[in-house]
Amino acid sequence: MKKKSFIVAALLGSVLILFLFIWNEQREQSRKLLPLEEQTITIYGETLPTQPDVMLAIDPASQTVLSHLYEGLYRFGADGAIEPGLVEKLERSEDGTVYTFTLKESVTTEGNAVTAQTFVDHFRKLVDDETNSPFSFLLADVKAAKEIGLGQEEPESLGVKAIDDQTLELTLIRPMEGFEQVLAMPAFLPQSSVKPWEELETNGPFKMGTIGDTKVSLHKNETYREAEKVMLETITIKNEPNLTEAKGMHPVPYDFDVSSVDEEVMSVKDSPRSGVFYLKPNVEKAPFNDMAFRQALALTLERSAIEDSLARAEQPTERLLVIDQKDTVAQLEGDADQLFESVKKRLKKDEIEIELLSFVDDEARQISTNLKKNLEQLDGLTVKVLELPLGEKVRKEVSGDYVFSLSGWQPDYPMLSAYLTQFETNDVLNSSRYASESYDKLMNQARSTDRLEERNEILRKAEAQLLEEAVVMPIYQAGRSYLIEKSYDEIGYPVIGPSYVLTFLKKYEN
Repeated sequence: MKKKSFIVAALLGSVLILFLFIWNEQREQSRKLLPLEEQTITIYGETLPTQPDVMLAIDPASQTVLSHLYEGLYRFGADGAIEPGLVEKLERSEDGTVYTFTLKESVTTEGNAVTAQTFVDHFRKLVDDETNSPFSFLLADVKAAKEIGLGQEEPESLGVKAIDDQTLELTLIRPMEGFEQVLAMPAFLPQSSVKPWEELETNGPFKMGTIGDTKVSLHKNETYREAEKVMLETITIKNEPNLTEAKGMHPVPYDFDVSSVDEEVMSVKDSPRSGVFYLKPNVEKAPFNDMAFRQALALTLERSAIEDSLARAEQPTERLLVIDQKDTVAQLEGDADQLFESVKKRLKKDEIEIELLSFVDDEARQISTNLKKNLEQLDGLTVKVLELPLGEKVRKEVSGDYVFSLSGWQPDYPMLSAYLTQFETNDVLNSSRYASESYDKLMNQARSTDRLEERNEILRKAEAQLLEEAVVMPIYQAGRSYLIEKSYDEIGYPVIGPSYVLTFLKKYEN
């Protein structure tokens, strides 16, 4: 009888799912698209782009605009996920080191073809020291890239070549399943020459209109290979906020009360990002050279204490690998008070004072104030907060002139390793001064592992070691919120790379 009831319930559930699917399809079909002349969007209060060179653009505003002007081998789709762009087909050699890409046809706004050779020239320029691109490291696993960076080889020796106009071959120094995901990043967009914004020759869904001190405009590119699928005619980006304007799209400021929004007209979209903020000790400096002291702080840390200080799209997290799809985290065990007492006993001190380096920023001030109160629950601990402008704070961290910092990390590519390499012993970004043979061994093991999931499992072990030794104490994952007019649909929100994707956007009648 129970079995029969279960079958009936399952059937009813299936019928309900089918009904909801059909209802949603009919609802979408019943929505009426606005005419082409009204397929426009204005984004208010957004930072304007500053760097038209894809190899040098590090700010999100420039990366976002460039990602709409160009289309590379891979792109960010309507759901924000990475998908093939100009790649028609990908084949890997039997040993996994050679990637062969068959390309779709693409032309620029000037009618010039984007070919395999376009990408060969681009990759060579990216890895060339004379370009001085901060993204050249993304090609470190390509044959001869490191030697070129050291000046031992010429850029022409890079492991990339055009078999013919539509066939691109890329050779890695080791097999690495999933490497192609890196190629979606803006640095790999096929920019044949760098010019002022309004003169850029582009191949993406949009072309540059005008750029001024207060606004930027993009227009549909009729030469784009899928122009018939692009509904949006014009994108206007204004740097002046206008949250009283109940239309278009608005990044939500940190202190804005969304309860004042007209829910009949506007909706709020919270978009998680790949950035993660954490407490970072300098493990060479006392008392943070004592693992028990670090662990006492990590165990005392209550993320709920800072939750009210976060922007609405930011979420407390215990993970360093915040883009990891697997819900797993190392559980640090122990008693914070006992550990702290043992440290005081070893140091022969009743009181310990530490300095927490923080940003000159309203949100950071609230977070660091709450963290101070939280950590000072340890009997005898005093936390002094030092706020510095971002540039000065970064310089102190890089030089190692700090003991404890409210810090953050925004990865440059969509792999778990992007969060972890900075803790390797000899990495130039290792401002924590962490040195561990076992950790370095895990990272090297991951590099030599081809299969993506096997590699990620090793990287999770590396994350676990950092958390268990309290080398890093994650606090929250970054995110952005937007107010969006409800007539818009199919906006993509990547977790990494451009802030949003408007290529597939459509505007309907309300």
